[in-house]
Amino acid sequence: MVIKTLEDGWDCVPELQGVISELEMIDSFTYEIKNCVRTSDLRELVDQMTEYLQNSIHLLQDIDTSKEYETIKD
Repeated sequence: MVIKTLEDGWDCVPELQGVISELEMIDSFTYEIKNCVRTSDLRELVDQMTEYLQNSIHLLQDIDTSKEYETIKD
């Protein structure tokens, strides 16, 4: 199914914005890990990262990938 849209980006798939919001929540943990800065409790770090990643996967699974988006010009 082709969906015509005025959007030229992925704004036409709001679930993707939700995925990015969830992934951005792990930025502070990513910083800690990459820069060897231990400020979080290990259990908290693992639990929170797991939750955000599971939420991301759930949102991704809800996306109907049979749809194709075509940008129309005004």
